[in-house]
Amino acid sequence: MPLDASAVRCAAYEIDKKIKGGRIEKIYQPEKDEIVLQIKTVDGNYRLVISANSANPRLYITSTIKENPQEPPMFCMLMRKHISSGRIVSVTSVDFERITDIAIESRNEMGDVVQKHLMCEIMGKNSNIILVGENGKIVDSIKHVDLSVSRVRNVFPGLKYQLPPDSERENPLQMDEEDFFHVLKNAPEGRSIDKALTAAISGISPLMAREAAYTSVNKADMVIGEMSENEKMLVASKLYEMFQKIKNYEFTVTLLYKKGDSKPFDFAVYPVKQYGDELACEKMDGICEALEAFYSRRDAAERMRSRSYSLLKTVSVQAERMHKKIALLHQTLAECEKKEEYRIAGDIITANLYCMKKGDKSLCAVNYYDEEQKEITIMLDEKKSPSQNAQMYYKKYQKAKVAEVEAAKQIEKAQAEAEYLESVIVNIEMAQTPSELDEINEELVDAGVIKSTFTKKKGAKKIKMSPPNEYCYMGYTIYSGRNNVQNDYITLKLGRANDLWLHAKNIPGCHVLVKNQGEAFPNEVIEAAAIIAATNSKGAKSGKVEVDYCPVSHVKKPNGAKAGMVIYEGYSTAVVSADEEFCENVKMQKK
Repeated sequence: MPLDASAVRCAAYEIDKKIKGGRIEKIYQPEKDEIVLQIKTVDGNYRLVISANSANPRLYITSTIKENPQEPPMFCMLMRKHISSGRIVSVTSVDFERITDIAIESRNEMGDVVQKHLMCEIMGKNSNIILVGENGKIVDSIKHVDLSVSRVRNVFPGLKYQLPPDSERENPLQMDEEDFFHVLKNAPEGRSIDKALTAAISGISPLMAREAAYTSVNKADMVIGEMSENEKMLVASKLYEMFQKIKNYEFTVTLLYKKGDSKPFDFAVYPVKQYGDELACEKMDGICEALEAFYSRRDAAERMRSRSYSLLKTVSVQAERMHKKIALLHQTLAECEKKEEYRIAGDIITANLYCMKKGDKSLCAVNYYDEEQKEITIMLDEKKSPSQNAQMYYKKYQKAKVAEVEAAKQIEKAQAEAEYLESVIVNIEMAQTPSELDEINEELVDAGVIKSTFTKKKGAKKIKMSPPNEYCYMGYTIYSGRNNVQNDYITLKLGRANDLWLHAKNIPGCHVLVKNQGEAFPNEVIEAAAIIAATNSKGAKSGKVEVDYCPVSHVKKPNGAKAGMVIYEGYSTAVVSADEEFCENVKMQKK
């Protein structure tokens, strides 16, 4: 579920206890809609992540360290100017809304101590991070909101900060049992209990509404019109009890898991019993720990999908165009197969010039190239003379002859280009970090496949290539490339003549290298390396995968070939199944 007001209130309380009085040492902006504050307290250092991502807005203390851009964005620079070295005064939730106010004491340009506020609005697509100065005016925000986005509330530097418009729903922290009963009593009879409560009460999620119903009357999915007066009173009493605990910060953090899934399905700040044995429930020590477990993998996957989408789409379109080009070239080759017919037609016309005249539409003559000497009908251009018709067919023959040779060359070139693009698509789909996507992007720019999406500053350095994946099995070191540039590196530079080289047969995939130890490679090591090659290939999900292997000395790179493109000979083939778990177990973790 997204962070509701109950979870935001509990998170603000927990964060306040940990970082109140701490100093902001560093400020990062790893994403365009996310900032990280590194805070030093007497109890240690904390990293507070605040995200205004539309899909996964959140704020919690994290142990994850993200890669940062080479140059900090403008909002990050402004934050550093205004609140770097500032002291955290308090972290509070605002009016039981999904808004957290981080009060920060810092010095202005005159050296005077002032209090500024970092307003963290966790509201789905309207999420934002807004820095408000001591005068109550907006210094800047991570997202600017103009009239084209909202006619109700604008967010721009210099404007007075105002809270989002009141939703006109009841504040549950100010309600008693009778108020909750009144909401249920006056709700539309055909509406389910979760929809009725979320429409009338602020900060309550569908999960919480169903949990109140289940723990009070043993039914999670109820329709208002089917509830008795007594059932409504029981549910109202339970809701009052749940919100009183949240009001007093007496919360129990629960993570929910689907059976057989290691990724959390949902979370709550109260015990959850409505699913019975269908879901596994794990009690957490704190809400920040729960939020990190819930959001970290989910957010990383979402951002990788978002970052890779445009790049993947661009390369996929290029690959599709290349395949269409190949099909057209094959069509041209098929048409060129008629070239001998054109030559024969020219010869027969030449042999029969004496019996032809201008204006003839066709020629019916003996085909002396045919063993049976059958007659053939040749269509003529009536506007041309007989000799001109002969020349017309000879020109068609010469044109088809040249086109056949050129089409064959173009097919070979286009197939190599298509193979390269298909390998890039696999690399993009397997990329796990933004830096890997950046490397692939730069590779495509260098290859001339795409244009650079930004203008490099004078003297700017190229992106440094990250190290290839490294594995260890039975004492043997095994490498696999994350992209085509790394594939070239491990094959052409890292590899030695007697090392073992592997690649999935006839499908895009990574290059794999096994370093020689002065003896014949054990079959178990060859199989392990083949599994790594299969797992990091396009055939990873297709069951059995054929993997070719040979000494590095048998691998050559053709002149002018793009990154990762090689030819090899004298190879053997192993048939294995992809196994991600095996690869993860033998992978050497970089510190």
